Amino acid sequence: MTRLLLILLAAGCTALAACGERAQTATAAHKKSDAPAYEGAPGDPFVAKGWTPGDKTSWQNQIRERNQYQNEYKRTP
Repeated sequence: MTRLLLILLAAGCTALAACGERAQTATAAHKKSDAPAYEGAPGDPFVAKGWTPGDKTSWQNQIRERNQYQNEYKRTP
């Protein structure tokens, strides 16, 4: 009898835990900006060297340079 009670209690707890899920909508802090990536965020402290916020060409050059660090043929032994 106690075994059945424990099983029912565990099933009830599982059912209640499933009801507690929060909504998975984007909050104000996680909303995506409509600005292009090369525009940069105002006051961003993580600006890479050689990139000027708002300059698309310097953005593309910086991305190309960063991608070369993942190229196995370009790495030095």
